[in-house]
Amino acid sequence: MSTNAAYRRAAAKINPRLSPTSLTKIANEMEMSMLPPNVPRSVYDIPQSVRTNPFVLRDATTGKSTHPYHGEGGGRWGGDDDIAMKNPGAVVRSIGTSRRVFLLDSSLTPGEIDGLAYRVRVMSNNDAINSVLIGNPIEDAMTDGDMSDNPTVLPGFMEEDDPGRRFDPPGGAYRGRPDFVRSVLHEGYGEGLGVPIVACGYDARDVYDSGMSSDRGRLDEYLLSPLTRLSDAIRGVGRHDDVVVGGGGGGGGGGIRTSKVPVISLPHGLVMDSGYALLLGSYVLATHSTSFRILNPLRGLSFDPIGLTYLLPRVGREFRQPSAYHSVAIASMMALSGYEADARDMVATGLATHYVGGQYKTNLLERALMDVNSYEYQSLHPKPTGLYGREDDWRGVEDINVHFRNVAVANLIQHVSEYDAAGADEYGVHLGDMLDDETGLYLRDNDPSINLPGERIQMYGELESDLVNYAATFVDAFDEPTVPGILERLREIASTRSTYEGKLGYEEDVEVADVAHSLVTGMEKRSPLALCVSNRLLRMGAEEDETMESCMERERRSQANLFTRAGGDYARWARSGCGVGLVGMPFGSSSLIKEREDVFNDWVHGNVGEVTEDEVDEIIG
Repeated sequence: MSTNAAYRRAAAKINPRLSPTSLTKIANEMEMSMLPPNVPRSVYDIPQSVRTNPFVLRDATTGKSTHPYHGEGGGRWGGDDDIAMKNPGAVVRSIGTSRRVFLLDSSLTPGEIDGLAYRVRVMSNNDAINSVLIGNPIEDAMTDGDMSDNPTVLPGFMEEDDPGRRFDPPGGAYRGRPDFVRSVLHEGYGEGLGVPIVACGYDARDVYDSGMSSDRGRLDEYLLSPLTRLSDAIRGVGRHDDVVVGGGGGGGGGGIRTSKVPVISLPHGLVMDSGYALLLGSYVLATHSTSFRILNPLRGLSFDPIGLTYLLPRVGREFRQPSAYHSVAIASMMALSGYEADARDMVATGLATHYVGGQYKTNLLERALMDVNSYEYQSLHPKPTGLYGREDDWRGVEDINVHFRNVAVANLIQHVSEYDAAGADEYGVHLGDMLDDETGLYLRDNDPSINLPGERIQMYGELESDLVNYAATFVDAFDEPTVPGILERLREIASTRSTYEGKLGYEEDVEVADVAHSLVTGMEKRSPLALCVSNRLLRMGAEEDETMESCMERERRSQANLFTRAGGDYARWARSGCGVGLVGMPFGSSSLIKEREDVFNDWVHGNVGEVTEDEVDEIIG
């Protein structure tokens, strides 16, 4: 539609009796009609927020959202439905010289994934800001009170008259939004304590219900390609068909290029599968409740095309961590058994760059970033003053300020963190330098003339990672090239429990046997074909000549084949109505009643031994 036609259409609809929502729809139609050719329509699925609360409220009477924006292709899943009938999965807000992306829903629609990828790419190339901060709202972290009125986090132990209820008064913003952020009961943190699900990428069952899984072209265009673009955008790279935008850029991308400002992720809660695409930026700040799991094999699926088969076999290398010696075992544990990496595990493997402790650091970081100079003005040497009527040619002149840009943001993140993946604390002191030989504790040295050794402050406890320890223990088992071989070795270790149980001094051997049994149980619940495909993808991605792009292309091809396989494991899972075994609580319940999702087990293959190499080759292509 031409610009003039858009104006005529909008003018014909304008009426003084129209509601603000209707007027917003008209303005949106006009703006969409004038989009440049390289801007996707899906950009409007991720609106910019100027409200006090960073979301659009749901109408209490109709149950429909006031969100006026269209989805990609006109519908939520590329179909014909005209208006988005749900709150946006994410919104963007300007906070001073920073930009904040609020994740309002744990799963995004394909249009929202594509729109978020474009917005992040634009923002990260904008030299008028200093950073892009991605995370769930701070309200997700308010678990101190009774959460029966707050669906963002599961209920705690508080009674109804507890002062903690002040966080969410009845009838407030959250009460009308039961689909805000799905939460999960984290049994490892204690009975009844919950954490929000930050991001899982997309809703795998919606892919089946929408018919997308039976149309390979539609699946690739509306889901897999947007996931790839989101991964690229968060990492700050572009491909040959991308357009450099923001920061005065223009024209064709012409290959790989880097972004200007850092993308910072602060996930407070559980991240799953392709949700990790949002954690591929410059900095990942883990709180005490941050964790990461791979659950796709419980759906009959493998890796989404975001690059995990390249990253996981290389954990620990970037920061030269001990976990690098066991990277393949770590990758196999997480991908094949669904082992949940907590915050310590993520920092110890480099999956997170910093540990910030409490979620309250989000507000501190937001306020600090809004006052940091923009990328353009982070400089030591001022730009030369231009003279009127004189054209100075600065081409080929080195910009010495490039060495000082983004340093302020890096220092700020270091100071709000307790320690980073490289082993340095908030003052840049390596934690190993504070290790006391006598106590084995990390102690801060004070003035030795007035402070006795026993009076020194213990800054940190045991900075150990169970994931790294278990990977080192079972490294021989995970060195087996096939899934049946891995399972056989783990079963052998698990069978030793009866040998050591009850014997003094063999407690660790019993624990090792129990962990091995747990890993075997987790693997046996998953789709045998998906396990074999995932294992092959990891082994191929671990090769030294592999690149991020080659691994993502292989992931994309394999996932498309698993999605579209007629009568395959994914289709069986989607029709069953089963989940992936997460534990939650009913919305609005302040009791400790738990609801565990059923896990599907009627796979095409009875066990991994029935999966042939030809079937795996066919999936990987």
